[in-house]
Amino acid sequence: MSLLDGLASSPRALLQSSKARMKKLPKKSQNEKYRLKYLRLRKAAKATVFENAAICDEIARLEEKFLKAKEERRSSPTDLAFMMRVPSTLWATAVLEYMPA
Repeated sequence: MSLLDGLASSPRALLQSSKARMKKLPKKSQNEKYRLKYLRLRKAAKATVFENAAICDEIARLEEKFLKAKEERRSSPTDLAFMMRVPSTLWATAVLEYMPA
């Protein structure tokens, strides 16, 4: 029975020993703990703001690039049609050389 008594008393002993280990922290060290937490959170918030700004800048750059490509895509067929209607002098002379008289 001594083995069973040892098992039965061990949870109580663990609770008592853990209570003995838990001491109230002095006010100064608790303030220091929360000050360090505050500084850590402040640093994380600052990093998040900078990351957000970098992402916004990248999105703006990509939108500008997209709009430029879209404009070039729209204007290319019209430029080509315009060049075919109003030929430049070099293009006109090259065409005239190959045309029968």
